Amino acid sequence: MRVPIYVEFEGKNVLVIGGGGVGTFRAKKFLNAGANVKVLSLEFSEELKKLYRDRKVELIEGDVRDVEKLERLIEESDLVVVALPFTDYNDLIVNIAKRYKTLVNLANDANRTEVVIPFEGEFEGIRFAVTTEGKSGIVARRVKDIFLKALEEDEDIVFFLKAMDHLKRYMKSKNIPIQLRMKLYFAVSDDERFRKLVKEGDVESAKKWAEKLVEEYVSGKRELDVEGIKF
Repeated sequence: MRVPIYVEFEGKNVLVIGGGGVGTFRAKKFLNAGANVKVLSLEFSEELKKLYRDRKVELIEGDVRDVEKLERLIEESDLVVVALPFTDYNDLIVNIAKRYKTLVNLANDANRTEVVIPFEGEFEGIRFAVTTEGKSGIVARRVKDIFLKALEEDEDIVFFLKAMDHLKRYMKSKNIPIQLRMKLYFAVSDDERFRKLVKEGDVESAKKWAEKLVEEYVSGKRELDVEGIKF
């Protein structure tokens, strides 16, 4: 079973096999994430050639059937992306990758791929990813747009995020134990006055009220009632 996670790719080594449209798109994605990207192919898109001229990507002209070169490149990589229009060499690539514990994204075989690269969305610091795991990229893209529209239309969500981010930082600075912090997140976020301030967009007042609530809960002045919430 695949687990949805966000992974830091700054400084990671990524090998893209295939220099066409899909290979170009995936190469750019990892370049934007700060990865060191190499592309192995017999031919390269004009966009990849420009990136090479700008010294942003390394282009390696070669055939995937050159096993010695392929193995050396995979050994040096944290992730290998297979962006070929055919699956003839997938088994070869996967088997080599397993030997070196290199992760594999098969852009040409959604069922067998180890790593899924989803559609991404972002709104004011809220990031999300959507995939149908190969069933339909069109549907995944539409779901992404629906999520993005919902976030854009929710006027309170950004204020809520800012206030809750402050709450988290504040409690950490006070060295409040994690188990208690988890209870306080729910208690503060459900507080009627806190939610009213957030809804009004008065983030600074919401922050101060959250701090006051934390102080009262920690000191015992206010009873912490989070019945029904499991930790």
